[in-house]
Amino acid sequence: MAEQQLLLMVQMTCAREHLEPFTLWYNSHLPNLLRIPGYQWAQRYVNLDGGTRFTAFYGIRSAEDLPSLLQFGSPGLHSIAASEYSVFSTLQGASDHVSNVYEQVSGAPLRDPLLLSDSPLSIVTADVDPAHESEWDRWYTESHLPGVLNVPGYTCGARFRRLEHPALENFNTGPKYLALYECESEGVLPTLVPGDSIHPEAEAELARWQAYGALHACNFGWGFYRLISKHFKWSDI
Repeated sequence: MAEQQLLLMVQMTCAREHLEPFTLWYNSHLPNLLRIPGYQWAQRYVNLDGGTRFTAFYGIRSAEDLPSLLQFGSPGLHSIAASEYSVFSTLQGASDHVSNVYEQVSGAPLRDPLLLSDSPLSIVTADVDPAHESEWDRWYTESHLPGVLNVPGYTCGARFRRLEHPALENFNTGPKYLALYECESEGVLPTLVPGDSIHPEAEAELARWQAYGALHACNFGWGFYRLISKHFKWSDI
């Protein structure tokens, strides 16, 4: 069986006065990285709250590719990766930068069907109190994830855990756990969040989260994002 691919998530906020050069760079950055063996696809999203918070996801073939993709200062770092990160370090207006590599622990497989569509995405991140982590982790996988997916409006989802690896010294700056949920459309989002339009099943699952999940979570983040760019290649070279 082929090794399960990894997920690199990069999040950052860009000041509005710097959005144009930031966007121009990102429009070439993703396809440039896909020229490197090991990267399989890339997708970029913008937060739907009207802000300028962006998330980029990259599919990585396996942990064996990490030194050539992400290990800064290593002689094995691919020249394209070194060039791209050099330009990134000069960008102005970027803040709140988070870069994590995750391994998938449950749910729909990446790109089949998760992230295969152009659907809006719910991105949830959290750290957990180590004293309760095993129990919390089991509860999330066995209860909360299927509970969320039973809410009308969500179509599929998956959970991920931060990968520990020697090549990631300059990464893994964000929360340990990540959950991704695809939604039917932007039109259903008001039924998934607190407010007058929230669906009863969404309200009930949110109450279960507050009664247990939130008690042991910290550094919690939750937002809905719109796809703005998608890139892939047919095969690695």
